[in-house]
Amino acid sequence: MIQFTQEMEHADIEICGMFEETQDIIPHLFYGKEGQVCIFPSDNGLKLFLGLGNKNTFTPYKIRNIYAKAMKEIKKYSLKQIKVNVIPTQSISKKSMLKAMLEGIYLSDYEYQGYRTEQVKQVERTVAFCGFEDMDDCKRMIVRGKNLMDSINDARDLICSPPNYIYPEMLAEHVQQLSVKSGFEVEILEEAQIEQLGMHAFLEVAKGSARRPRLIVMRYTNSKGPVLGLVGKGITFDTGGYCLKPSSSMKNMKTDMAGAATVIAIMNALAKNRCTVNVKAVIACCENALSGGSYMPSDVITSMSQKTVEVVNTDAEGRLTLADALTYIIDVEKAEQVIDIATLTGQAVRTFGSLYTPAFTNDDTFFMQFMEAAKEVGEDYWKMPCDDRYRSYFESKIADMKNSGEAGTITAAMFLKEFVKDTPWIHLDIAGTVEQHPSVFEYAVDCPSGVAIRTIYEMVQREYV
Repeated sequence: MIQFTQEMEHADIEICGMFEETQDIIPHLFYGKEGQVCIFPSDNGLKLFLGLGNKNTFTPYKIRNIYAKAMKEIKKYSLKQIKVNVIPTQSISKKSMLKAMLEGIYLSDYEYQGYRTEQVKQVERTVAFCGFEDMDDCKRMIVRGKNLMDSINDARDLICSPPNYIYPEMLAEHVQQLSVKSGFEVEILEEAQIEQLGMHAFLEVAKGSARRPRLIVMRYTNSKGPVLGLVGKGITFDTGGYCLKPSSSMKNMKTDMAGAATVIAIMNALAKNRCTVNVKAVIACCENALSGGSYMPSDVITSMSQKTVEVVNTDAEGRLTLADALTYIIDVEKAEQVIDIATLTGQAVRTFGSLYTPAFTNDDTFFMQFMEAAKEVGEDYWKMPCDDRYRSYFESKIADMKNSGEAGTITAAMFLKEFVKDTPWIHLDIAGTVEQHPSVFEYAVDCPSGVAIRTIYEMVQREYV
């Protein structure tokens, strides 16, 4: 657990970032190589020398990763007072530097506490940032940054939590509690209300579980700008239904609600930081369980949009719930632009691993705004084809479309595109990047990455005021 300050009389350890170009720092021991960490005693405690690499290729992305690595090293010891010195460079603004340091240090301090009878005691540490001139501005950045990081860590807790603790009713209660603390509006629709809306694609997926579905609607609107809609996949556990997953694939299906956790974190951070924006979010939350009441392959279902879908794979359930959620946020909540986030396809993992998140869009201008924000925060996305010729891959002889087809990641995205009409839309398939193996970010080793939260938060700050 970390607290931040700008003043510290005595530090247990002082972090000193050094470039390779700095000669003879500590001969034969420390050379400033990127990511190199060495701790040495000094007259006033310990000094951690941190290699920053080549000054000409230095970026906020590297700061974030390098300082996360430093924090992980410090966590090995009972050091509580930490001083972080400004990096001696003119190539990056001090605001960008502070933001990246803050994110790397705070996010790498995360540990999921779980449900052990003997909890691992968290060390309370204080971190002071030194050498930043505008102290008031620095304080504001730290407060706002910490609110965002706390929201990301809350999402990580949700993703890590077991499905007997996080299921539709409990996730809805969690969102209600956050809304009271942070100040956004929430509305929870139960099964009868969902039925009245005609959200039968969503309800068909939910039929097999004894735990009943919830439609979670969040609103944070206080500006005259356009309304951005966020939709998160909220399958709190996915067995695959009658198209049952093998046990090796099912063991981590508690993370199938990571898209939902992502949009909750974004709404929470926007409200906590009192941002002037117009954002609404929807989660169609249920379990995809197997029982005598489960939907079956060959079923034909009618979505909220009145489009009919032939079920060829009950393990392609996320796109069915998202289809109705997309219709709801456009038709009922009047979103003018939409981003959906989902752990949607295993093919995304096999194609991109943990490095890039495949992204789809029907509007290049909208996508360019998104990518500018992604570049700023240091997250990687790869634009995928949204070619109408892929429509033939999921054509059905007995319904408007099938819920699965070849070219899995693309077909899934093209299926969702059927439900957004002409609304500018982005789809992010985070199946491979929500948990990284191997880890791309130093702060995401052995824990969820929080991917897309910072990008969308940054985009909202820029475009929806």
